[in-house]
Amino acid sequence: MNYPDPVPGLVIRFDYLWDIDHQKGLSTSNKERPCAIVLYTKATNKTLVVPISHSYPEPGQEDYSLEIPPEICAEICLDNDRNWVRVSEVNEFEWPSPELRPRPEDPSRVDYGMVPEAFFLEIRKRLADAVAQHRLGRTKR
Repeated sequence: MNYPDPVPGLVIRFDYLWDIDHQKGLSTSNKERPCAIVLYTKATNKTLVVPISHSYPEPGQEDYSLEIPPEICAEICLDNDRNWVRVSEVNEFEWPSPELRPRPEDPSRVDYGMVPEAFFLEIRKRLADAVAQHRLGRTKR
């Protein structure tokens, strides 16, 4: 499979492992999902992604979730359901990873596309807030 360049803002399909499941000792997730790349370091191939979920934010997590506007979802081919970027945790891995998954509707691709720059900057801002408040879970894959 041809993998795209892992640039920040790219949304990929990934076997994301939630921090709570990692803490329970699990090593794989139970659901593949879209995730946004928030950092890529070429020298080490280190890649950080945040998950995208259909679930409404839990009470107290509203500041660590960002709803993706419907027009962005349509632009990057996410479904018509409401989608939230969760910025209170990340998965860290080396690119490319065995956890990358093909898109169900197009098995030749693992990427959905790029979020607009202004939206990506809001993701990064909220992620930085989570880091500053020591609210970031980090799972190495």
